[in-house]
Amino acid sequence: MLKRTVVFCVITAILLSSLPLLFLTACRDKEKITVYEIDCVYSDGCVTGTENVTFYNSTENPVAVLKFNLYANAFRKGAEYSPIPLSAVSQAYYDGMSYGEIDIKSVSPCKEFYLGGKDKNVLYVTLNEQVFPEDRVTIKIDYTLTLAKVIARTGINDKTVNLANFYPILCADDYECVYYSVGDPFYSDVANYKVKFTADKDFVVASSGVLKKQSTENDATTYIFSLENARSFCIVLSKDYKTVTDKSTGVEIVYCYYSDDNPVANLGFAVESMKLFTECFGAYPYAKYTVCQTRFLEGGMEYPCLAMISDSLDGLSYGEVIVHETAHQWWQTAVGNNEIEYPFLDEGLAEYSVVLFYERYAELGLTREKLISMSEEGFKQFCSVYKKLFGKADTSMLRGIDKFGSDYEYVNVTYIEPCIMYDTLRRTIGDSAFFKGLRTYFTEYKFKNAVPDDLVGIFERVGADTNGFFDSFFKGKIVI
Repeated sequence: MLKRTVVFCVITAILLSSLPLLFLTACRDKEKITVYEIDCVYSDGCVTGTENVTFYNSTENPVAVLKFNLYANAFRKGAEYSPIPLSAVSQAYYDGMSYGEIDIKSVSPCKEFYLGGKDKNVLYVTLNEQVFPEDRVTIKIDYTLTLAKVIARTGINDKTVNLANFYPILCADDYECVYYSVGDPFYSDVANYKVKFTADKDFVVASSGVLKKQSTENDATTYIFSLENARSFCIVLSKDYKTVTDKSTGVEIVYCYYSDDNPVANLGFAVESMKLFTECFGAYPYAKYTVCQTRFLEGGMEYPCLAMISDSLDGLSYGEVIVHETAHQWWQTAVGNNEIEYPFLDEGLAEYSVVLFYERYAELGLTREKLISMSEEGFKQFCSVYKKLFGKADTSMLRGIDKFGSDYEYVNVTYIEPCIMYDTLRRTIGDSAFFKGLRTYFTEYKFKNAVPDDLVGIFERVGADTNGFFDSFFKGKIVI
């Protein structure tokens, strides 16, 4: 997610006889992934859904209990952790305080199910039998999601209905995600999605998936979407959306907007960044990418094959956010990480990707040198302010999002500092090794979850003599 309104702008030969065996192996390999089949209807602020989850046990141990994060429960009345910062409550709840929650109606087959976690944010399902490694089990979850009237990732505003985190999703590594108001409190594994979604026919429906079928009966339209190797599935709908589309990259890129005097130009930011990041990091691994304008308190938010962009932005800052969220399709959608424990991993790379974009498109008026200089000055100012207020500034990057005292600190340590780190690394080891490292990192950790040591290991393997370089930034020992 972009936590600032503006980041840089103004601040193969195969033997014929082996084909049958190879085909069968490929089929079996494709099944080695969890599958979500979701059938849901949106009407009058509620989503009524049935979710069939076929869990594939990719671990080395038997699994007796499945855990699902229930992100939408953070919006319920009485929630201990609010997804909205206290300073933004009046702005987010534009029509007065409003609440939403996800109500689990039934789970079957299972011995029992119940809600728990730190804030009724986890659904626990005790299975009838253990699922052994490389085996699978299918369970059915019936639920109802009530949406709050709130400007947020999940909720209703006067322009769109934002359906992020609208269904129970399995906890990656059994990690229970608390919906903190700072950062992106999410962590999930890739899965395959088959989503059937029904809504009023007057809505324009944007989603993470590829549309396979669409039909209208009476006043409702049903869409069937498909998406593979995705960490989640997101839908945004609006009765005011207009769309423009580009297919020049080989990827269908769609821009949905309701208030934009330059939609083709803003679509161009997505198209050009898609071209550049494919060249720099590796091919975009999906068939479609959708950029959705919406009400949003922050600059934007990334989801697999979809980005939300705040309508409060304009000019180059609007385009910059599109670039940042597009970069997240490589750094978080494809190469994942625990965004609660290691938020700098994806945010830092997405931030530096914006530098690469302006470096390539110099006609936009910003150079790499100027952007890094602005970042360094901003970071020094942060350190100075915190030293005066608290005696010192904690610049260690190996911190979970619950360890940050403010958005100001979070932005400086998870966006700006790692951006400076990457440019320093690039100047130290040279462009050849730097971009080889990023391409290798993307290739080897695509559809996996990485940790900081994985990134360090990649650069060491490509021949970069880092000699404690990363450690100095990670632990906040570097002086900028």
